[in-house]
Amino acid sequence: MHSRNDACEQTPGTRRDFLKLSGGVASAATVGGLAGCLGSDDDGGGDDEDDSNSDGGNKQVDQLSYWGVGTTNPEKWADFTNQTDMEVKYTAAPWRPGQIVTKMVQGTASTDFDLAGNDTTLTQVLHEQDAIKKTNLADLPNWEHVYDEIKDSKPTTVDGEQYSLSSVQNGDSVAFLPQHVGDASSVNSYGILFDDEFKGKTALEAGWATAFHKVANYLKFNNMADIESVTNPTESDIDAVVNFLLEQKKAGQFRTFWSGWQSAVNLLAKEEVHAMDTWEPVVFALRDKDMEAEYLEPKEGYSLWGIGPWVTKKGAENRQASEKLINWMMDGWYNAQITTIRGYLSASELGIDHAKNDEDFDAEFIEKRHQEVRSRFRDDRSVFGNRYPETFSHLNEQWNRLTA
Repeated sequence: MHSRNDACEQTPGTRRDFLKLSGGVASAATVGGLAGCLGSDDDGGGDDEDDSNSDGGNKQVDQLSYWGVGTTNPEKWADFTNQTDMEVKYTAAPWRPGQIVTKMVQGTASTDFDLAGNDTTLTQVLHEQDAIKKTNLADLPNWEHVYDEIKDSKPTTVDGEQYSLSSVQNGDSVAFLPQHVGDASSVNSYGILFDDEFKGKTALEAGWATAFHKVANYLKFNNMADIESVTNPTESDIDAVVNFLLEQKKAGQFRTFWSGWQSAVNLLAKEEVHAMDTWEPVVFALRDKDMEAEYLEPKEGYSLWGIGPWVTKKGAENRQASEKLINWMMDGWYNAQITTIRGYLSASELGIDHAKNDEDFDAEFIEKRHQEVRSRFRDDRSVFGNRYPETFSHLNEQWNRLTA
């Protein structure tokens, strides 16, 4: 995944206060994606009936507009067009969930695009602000083939029901160079980032979106700090994590706080860094350079994430067409393609079935990747860190203090 102004005049105590009191976009570099001050006087979402297929969206359209993170872009849409006679106009969205929410709630994104795709932990707040509508997943033919881990995904659950599809997902940890750090079979903890042996040779992402939750999980699992919630951290939890990292920073543990895909790859490729909190495709890129690189299987658990799509206000007006695209994102070609070009887990088993009958794909590779990533969603340690917690503003402030 590729890795965000008006400042808020006051620091509200909760996310809901934050939504009501502020306007514009705040602390843009802070979260590795999550930077948003949202303005709304409405604490809740729209009427329940607006979230169903009562939108009356059966208009005939010849093109759908999709605004999504590049992670979900298959780079080719011909398979969908061949099946439906509809084109897809794809517009890349940044991996900046806070900005996405701002554009969806305060801006015009919900009426400009039929579908939008970004971090699934934003589903609840977008629903509350009436920026998205419920997808009728159970009515879509391919829903029955979707993996249970996705059907039961908590971030896309609203009022006890699955509200939208998570089309692409993974669990993030640490990329490392075994010749410097140790064999993969002997390295199993985030502790390698903080080991004195690798002082000055480790790095964290400049944004907190996944880095924070990895460190919080590390401290909690190893009884190194009193962490109440890794998923929805309290101010005390945030202070404990940031204070720990500040001590590490002052001791010279970190080579840098990195930002951007190429920077991540280069730091490891040039061996300036031996272990780095980063995305798994960095490992694939290093292996393409004939380097030995591994991705940590942490005993503390992975930092989980998932990406939409959501039906927007405009999409609800074209509901039948919009849900055809969502159904296709659960279908064979799309699922095989996403895992092949991204290395991530797509939504259903149909990608494996398709690959077995299409010479353009390696079914064995796709099945192996699906098994590997699905296991990360089944353990009792990995977590979906909320990218917009109630303590959002405090987390931004404290992370700025760390990376300044």
